[in-house]
Amino acid sequence: MSGKMNQTGVMPCFRPGFVLPVFERHVTQSVIDAYARASGDFNPIHVDPDYAGKGPFGRTIAHGLMTLAYAAQMLNDWSVGGFDETGEIEVAFVGPVFADDHIEMSGTVEDLVTRNGRLAARCTLVCRCGERKILAGTVYQPVENEKVS
Repeated sequence: MSGKMNQTGVMPCFRPGFVLPVFERHVTQSVIDAYARASGDFNPIHVDPDYAGKGPFGRTIAHGLMTLAYAAQMLNDWSVGGFDETGEIEVAFVGPVFADDHIEMSGTVEDLVTRNGRLAARCTLVCRCGERKILAGTVYQPVENEKVS
């Protein structure tokens, strides 16, 4: 990863305290429907407003894995594609994303740790829709290809 720049021409920063650029998306029903077509997941809680209206949320919700894909997109931009290659993530889905929600994904490098024999940045990850927390987790991103003894 050393020497690579992300799409905005910025080198990845793994320094503790570094705040990753906020990743934002507006989720519409058409975005949810497109994800259903791409994933093959046509659960009516996602794509049928009449059915979903009778359920626990009272309306359609986005796929959890769609929200996770946004997290991966943010993490790959920060790590210049390294997240897909070597990153690890542990998440909990703690709330739904509704059609017409605006999500904000954020992360902070907490510290550097040894994980699987490599130096890795440990980051907190949070996704919110306004005041509602949607997803929370921890990310481990190796910071170099060298093994730590």
